[in-house]
Amino acid sequence: MNHIINVFKGMCIGIADAIPGVSGGTIAVILKIYDQLLECLTLNLKKLFKNIKFILPVGIGIVLGIVTASKVLAYLFEVHNSETQLFFLGVIIGSLPLIYKEGTSKGKFKPVHLIPFLLTAVGMIAFNAYAMDNAKTADTLHPVAIILMTALAAAAMIMPGLSGALVLKVLGGYDLAIRSVNELDIVTLMFYAIGAVIGLLAAGKIISVLLKKFHCGTYSAISGLIVGSLPAIFPADYFIGFNASKLIGIGVFVTGLVLPMLTEIPEKLHNSRKNESSENTETTA
Repeated sequence: MNHIINVFKGMCIGIADAIPGVSGGTIAVILKIYDQLLECLTLNLKKLFKNIKFILPVGIGIVLGIVTASKVLAYLFEVHNSETQLFFLGVIIGSLPLIYKEGTSKGKFKPVHLIPFLLTAVGMIAFNAYAMDNAKTADTLHPVAIILMTALAAAAMIMPGLSGALVLKVLGGYDLAIRSVNELDIVTLMFYAIGAVIGLLAAGKIISVLLKKFHCGTYSAISGLIVGSLPAIFPADYFIGFNASKLIGIGVFVTGLVLPMLTEIPEKLHNSRKNESSENTETTA
């Protein structure tokens, strides 16, 4: 059952990673597997094999999510663009209390932690404003260019709040990547994969060290990235000339808002059963 759940979690991350403006890292934080994923981004074979039962189903899920997203999301964003954006907006906002809880699990929030929060929030808003005005497309790219731009996008991808797909869009490699997935262009996808591995390993190590040494401060910076990404996702034009039919958008927003809270239920049930088991054991003793 755990393997199936991890495949599903991987699919959620993969789907998010395929959407410009939506962060797969944010979804990993929401699903509470972010720290564990960072531990797996290593060239240490001993540590990698130790986590193989976790990373394999998650990796399969990510691939399935990206493939699914390239087909389904292309339709949703073309036909129901604003409603789809509102759903993801709800998911991200609904996840903020969970992220705060995770960030303060190893220490209290202090006023000094506002500094990394504000810096990353402002930086994200500025980046998205630039990115939306400078997005590029390309029909063909040199393999070296694909590797380099994908490495940058992959490094961004694992940072909650920062969209790797949006970075790839800015650099001009997003449309080619989606087309290569849909057409199963194995050679081109191989170069994207090489770049992704390089970027993930490099960025994963840095973030992992920061989380160990500055847990609360790093999560404050992560929260800033997430909050700063919200304006780029919000479809303001959707509410111009608002009418009853647009209540659907509010409905999917609320659905996305509630979804992160529902992810807490399995953990609460598990903890409740664990506590009951401990109490029964003590009573028997």
